[in-house]
Amino acid sequence: MPVQPLKAVSAIAIATGLSASVIAASGLLMAVVLLFLALTGIITAVAKLFPKAIIRGIQLGVALLLIKAGVALANKPQVFIGGQAATLNSSVDVPVGWLLAIASGILLIVFLRKRWLPASLAVLIFGLGAGVLLGPFEELAQLRLGLAFPSLGLPSLSDFSTALLILVIPQVPLTLGNAVFATADTARSYFGAKAQRVTHRSLLTTMGVANLAAGALGEVPVCHGSGGVTAHFRLGARTGGANLMIGSVFLALALFVDGNVLPLLSLIPYPVLGVMLAFVGLQHALLVRDLRGWLNIAVAILIAVVTLATSNLALGFALGIALLQGRKLVGALGRLAVALRPEGHPRQNRPTPL
Repeated sequence: MPVQPLKAVSAIAIATGLSASVIAASGLLMAVVLLFLALTGIITAVAKLFPKAIIRGIQLGVALLLIKAGVALANKPQVFIGGQAATLNSSVDVPVGWLLAIASGILLIVFLRKRWLPASLAVLIFGLGAGVLLGPFEELAQLRLGLAFPSLGLPSLSDFSTALLILVIPQVPLTLGNAVFATADTARSYFGAKAQRVTHRSLLTTMGVANLAAGALGEVPVCHGSGGVTAHFRLGARTGGANLMIGSVFLALALFVDGNVLPLLSLIPYPVLGVMLAFVGLQHALLVRDLRGWLNIAVAILIAVVTLATSNLALGFALGIALLQGRKLVGALGRLAVALRPEGHPRQNRPTPL
C-alpha cells in the first residue's frame, strides 16, 4: 500500500508559502476528519456517490497526470536537480535527457520480461550509475552525517483555522476519491480476494493514524493513492516487504543525515524518474478497459479530460458526479411525468397494437 504526501495540501502550501506549523495543523485536522468518517460509518453513505464510472474516471485522470509529468521530466533540459542543461556534442545537439530516457525505457521493458530483478530496481540502479558518472558531485558536499530526531509540537489556534480553510477543505474530496475509493478498487483489480482487508474504513483508519503522527511531529500529511498501488504492483512489489524496504531507506536518511538530503536524491536523473512515471500512468490507464455503457464511458472521459486540463482531480470527479446524478435526475423526472400523465393521453388516438 503506497504512502505519499497529500497532493492538494502540498501544492497549495508551496504556491502560497504557508508555514510548517500550518501544514502540520492540516495533518491533525485531516486525521480528525478521516477517523470520524471511519469510526462513524458515514463513509458507507458517501461511497454511493462514487460508482464505478466515477472511480474509473479518477483512475484515468491520475493516469494522464502521471504520463504528463513523466514526459515533462524527460523533456527537461536539466538532467539533474539543480544541474545545467546538457546536450551530446555532435553535428546535431541531442539532449542527454532523452538518451537517458530511451535507455531507461529499454531497460524497463527488458526487466519486465525477464523478471529475475524487479524492473524498478534495475532502472533505479541504472539511474544512480548515470548520476555517479554525470551528476553534480559538488552538491554532495552539503551532506552532513549525524543523528537528527524529530520533536513534538502543536500548532496554534490560528494555524488550525488557516489550515482548515485553505488546505483541508480542498483536500478532503480528493482524498476520498483517489486515496479511498479508487485505491480500494485498484487493489481489488490487482490482488483479487487477497485485497479483502483494503476496505474504505481501513484506508481511512491508516491515513488518520498516520496523520496524527505527522501533525504531532510537524511533518507533511500523507495519504494512500490509486496510482501508487499501480506503481508498486507493476514495478514488482507484491507484499508489504516493499514498504519495509523503502521505509527503512527513508528512516535512515531522516535520522542519520543531519541536514539537506536533496543532493543525494538528485543523483537520480529526471529522465529516469520520468520514464517510470509515464510507464505507471500507461498501466494505470488500462484499468478503464472494463467500463461499459456510453454514459459511464462519457463520465470517465469527462473526469480525465478536466483533470488533465486543470490538474485538479477534485474538480474533475465533481463534474463527473454532477453529470451522472444529473442524468439520473432527468430519468427520474421522465418516469414521474409518465406516471402523472392522464390515462389515455396522449395515446388516445393511437390504434391498439395487436
